[in-house]
Amino acid sequence: MYLSLVIPFFNSAHKCKRLLKRVKEIMSSDLDLELILVDDGSTDDTYRLLTDFRDSLPQANITVIKQKNKGPGGARNTGLKLAKGEYVWFVDSDDDITLEALACIKDNCDHQYDFIDFNIISSDGIPMNTIGVVAGRYINTQEIPHILLSRFMPQMCKAFRRNFLIKNQVRYPDYCYYEDIPLAFTVPLLVTSFLKTDIVGYLYHQEFASITRGEISLKSLDRLYTSTCGLKESLVLAKTDMEINIVKQRFVQLYLIDSAEMFFSVMPNKGWITIWRIMSEYRRLAKQFNISLNPFDLISEKDYQYKLYFRAQWLMSFILRGDQTAYFEGIREKEWDL
Repeated sequence: MYLSLVIPFFNSAHKCKRLLKRVKEIMSSDLDLELILVDDGSTDDTYRLLTDFRDSLPQANITVIKQKNKGPGGARNTGLKLAKGEYVWFVDSDDDITLEALACIKDNCDHQYDFIDFNIISSDGIPMNTIGVVAGRYINTQEIPHILLSRFMPQMCKAFRRNFLIKNQVRYPDYCYYEDIPLAFTVPLLVTSFLKTDIVGYLYHQEFASITRGEISLKSLDRLYTSTCGLKESLVLAKTDMEINIVKQRFVQLYLIDSAEMFFSVMPNKGWITIWRIMSEYRRLAKQFNISLNPFDLISEKDYQYKLYFRAQWLMSFILRGDQTAYFEGIREKEWDL
């Protein structure tokens, strides 16, 4: 079996029919493929839809699992445990994949690449190379961590060799959004080979709301948790000063700049206090992990108003004293009912 397609669902009945139609076309003729559908605690008709879909293709290798809501990472982990394919591809329920990508995976199984990367196309119709390197084979080169550390997101356009994930004990964090972030820190330090293709393999649709496209909620603060997990794990794996520096820079961008930016507002509101908490906690973590990088260097390309606003929030954040860890952990525990 060359591939396990793992698709998490959460209240997806209204947005998953396009992908299920595509997968039905594929599995009607491709029996060397397994499909693992994980209902991650949906409260709508998702589970019934998935079981009906499975029953409509009795000849196909389809497994449907229903579990307590653990977040996208928890659903992917469940699928990975059950997977038997040479490669595993984690696909979001509201997107789509191409037949050309599946053929590429099948043709390259024997090469044992740690992952195969495809181009993405979204609603603008322009293919995007997320890694930023030319198509080709990248094997046992010291450049791999440097290529991937700053370019490993997004991950839905990558099919991973299952034994690579198992051997390196790669898991997504449970009970959080932004579950891809820790892998963006660690996997580039574990990869010894990958295949970059110029095939458009993933169709990214944006008409439905998601954690990254919908309104900002308290679960958006999961970015802090997953960024910190990624930093801790990658500092254990990093072998050179350059790798350590890239990891730390990535952390500053994701934890401090991107997270604070989600709550930016011209008019004073509660979001300002959240920004101050993020900035205060960042300073504590920077001291703990010996991060000397000046965050203002990372916003040097922003316009003058943005930089002025960021500096003003940075100065005001010194109003807050003390460790903010318990505050952010409390939010995550409440939002995920831990």
